[in-house]
Amino acid sequence: MRFGVSLRASRHKYALTAVTALVAIALLVPVFYSQGLSWFDAMVTTWCFVLSGVLMIWTTWQMLMRRGVTESLGRTLAMHTVTGLAFALLWTLLFAGLIYLIFMPLAERDGFHSGLIWQGVWGLVTYAGLAQVARTQTRLREQELAATQAELVALRSQLNPHFLFNTLHALTQLTRDDPAGTQDALERFGDLMRYVLHAGNEVTAEVTVEDELEFVEHYLALEQLRLGDRLRVCRQIDLETLELGLPPLLLQPLVENAVRHGVAPRRDGGTIRLTTQMVKESLLIEVADDGIGSESHAWRHSGGLGLKSVMRQLQAWYATAARFEVQTRPGEGFMVRISVPARVPRKGSR
Repeated sequence: MRFGVSLRASRHKYALTAVTALVAIALLVPVFYSQGLSWFDAMVTTWCFVLSGVLMIWTTWQMLMRRGVTESLGRTLAMHTVTGLAFALLWTLLFAGLIYLIFMPLAERDGFHSGLIWQGVWGLVTYAGLAQVARTQTRLREQELAATQAELVALRSQLNPHFLFNTLHALTQLTRDDPAGTQDALERFGDLMRYVLHAGNEVTAEVTVEDELEFVEHYLALEQLRLGDRLRVCRQIDLETLELGLPPLLLQPLVENAVRHGVAPRRDGGTIRLTTQMVKESLLIEVADDGIGSESHAWRHSGGLGLKSVMRQLQAWYATAARFEVQTRPGEGFMVRISVPARVPRKGSR
């Protein structure tokens, strides 16, 4: 299963912008021609108008989206009044500057300078529409973030008892099979629970890859006390990835899935391969085992929480910017590959 890639979304935005600009050109050339300009002059005027408009709209949109929503009505009106006037003035100056730079005779025509007043009016109208769309978009984004945070809380409330139950079950088995190793196991379990409780206190805070790997190592050590030499682990960790950010408790369900379904059922055990690496601007993580594998789509219909919780976390944290892939066949092991944007951990908020 694959979530979309942010690069693809960016390409769609650029394509939509290009199409909109071409449509505007097709509509405006006849308008300027009807005002007494030649076809050539109308084409030059249209290109200057659209080019300056695209530059101003894109820049202003970025600024509006970073500002967010201001609750004070007076402050909002004052801000948009000043910004709207500045937008109209700068668009007018940029449009006139392009005309002077590209085709001076057009700027010297009668009525050109008086026509700039209408350019300013167009700027005010355009800014008003842009501000309204940005405000609506910001509101929707805030609602989406609130919904995502609620989903993360619900997911964590499911994942923590699930993890606790499975770990206690492993401890129960270990107490019967290796009483001498129980003390070490309990110490490992204490370290695991401290990590889980800390992750639960800050639902929207990321951890480093190094922290998550350390947590996984405690879990593997606990399982190795139970499985012994039957559980073998191969690690290929890119040191550049250790300081990057991840949602907490993302990797452990993948490793647990490999232990429970790939290694434990086999008499001679198996090997788990844990890999992290940088691929362009993405963090790539693979958890694989050489166990019994399964049909390619069978895991989607299982009743387990592990893989599904990872998919839901990726969707909640990264939306369309993450990938989740499974490769498996009967008798050929099971591999999960995750790709997320490479970034430093964000503390306390998404």
